[in-house]
Amino acid sequence: MTRPARLALLVPALALPLAGCSSDPSKDDSGKGAETYLGLTQPENGFQVRSIGREVKAGEDVEYCEVAELPGDPSVTYYVNRLEFGNGERSHHLIVNAAEPGGAGEATLADLPIGHSVPCLATQSAYGDGFEFTGGVQVPYGEAKFPEGVGRVYHGGQRIVFDYHYYNTTEEPVAARSAVNFHLVEEEDVKHIARVVMFSNYTIDTPPGESRSFVGECHYNQDVLVQNVTRHTHRWGTDFKVWYAGGEKDGQEFWKSEHFEEDVDFPFEQPLLRRAGEGFRFQCDFRNTEKHALRFGPNATDEMCILFSTAWEAKDGEKLADQDCSIVQVDDAGVGRPLSADAEYRAPTADEIQACTEASTMEPSCTTCACGTCGGAIADCIADADCAVIFECVQRTGCSQADCASVCGEEINAHSSGAGKLITLGSCMGSSCSDVCTLSAPN
Repeated sequence: MTRPARLALLVPALALPLAGCSSDPSKDDSGKGAETYLGLTQPENGFQVRSIGREVKAGEDVEYCEVAELPGDPSVTYYVNRLEFGNGERSHHLIVNAAEPGGAGEATLADLPIGHSVPCLATQSAYGDGFEFTGGVQVPYGEAKFPEGVGRVYHGGQRIVFDYHYYNTTEEPVAARSAVNFHLVEEEDVKHIARVVMFSNYTIDTPPGESRSFVGECHYNQDVLVQNVTRHTHRWGTDFKVWYAGGEKDGQEFWKSEHFEEDVDFPFEQPLLRRAGEGFRFQCDFRNTEKHALRFGPNATDEMCILFSTAWEAKDGEKLADQDCSIVQVDDAGVGRPLSADAEYRAPTADEIQACTEASTMEPSCTTCACGTCGGAIADCIADADCAVIFECVQRTGCSQADCASVCGEEINAHSSGAGKLITLGSCMGSSCSDVCTLSAPN
């Protein structure tokens, strides 16, 4: 085994945030009678950006990340309080991300032509770090509309990435096309910057022909105001329940969704205050009608269990830190939880530590941490037929987050149901060994 620490690079955003979605573009009454594209009417005060797209052949299950650009020069600042998303036929999902000004992603995209596209699992897997989620949909039309005083800020010439996943089950090719509308307001109208938070349960595993339920719980790490919560599963997801976790309403169920496409969003009447240490518990139910196990993975033939929320800082003057949560273990009560100081990944056995140590080519301090702390996760991945294949490719090629989707794309597509265990391993490595292991370059 080589480079176990590099697995921390393979924790992609393998999912679709759906904030405030609707399948009815007629909700937009601006510019009636104007030309529409993918159900989007050109904004009266704003602009539309379109992907170039590509042809998806019959039977293909493919995902690409394509570079686009906002109009204007960098001196122009855009204050946005509403976004609309348009999707082509046979789309499994669309995700749009923006390169953060001054970040690594901006530098990466600067040298690429508009329309540059590569196979990907997520924007980060294609172009590295330094991106902020803009929005997305898994239906033909969706919108994200923010309350008064809340919005997003963008700049002229800012690069964005269309991440589009198409699953063409027809016998004819289809055109992969995407578009996004930016609706503008004045600077004084945006006092808080909203972002989407992702709570992901990577422990799901439903055997063929069976029904299973998986419960997970995540908390925010600072005081936030939450606009809405949104479910995300694929087509085998049935009921989806959400409870308050922590605070005065701890344990109270407040939403039950019964359909993975038609009932995905729950808006709060007023922004909900969640204190640091409070969050949500959620349950994903699955009915597996297939002949293969349904586990967390990026393909349309895999499943997902994710609770998204749109939130912003509760205290004026603060900046909202990263609140994403990866559920990679299950406690004694059957509740999935993230790694933490008092709830670590299962300890490896002595045999697992020895096998890991003997196979490692990392320097001693990294090997000690990787095998001693995450040896169990490494062993679980190697023991899993799908995870082991992707893991072997990562070790053999020394690929980084920016190119693993391309370098190991064949292995990932063929063994995508191993992604959950791989992400678990990456989460363990990233949280436990990043101070002693090199995570950014091959050894």
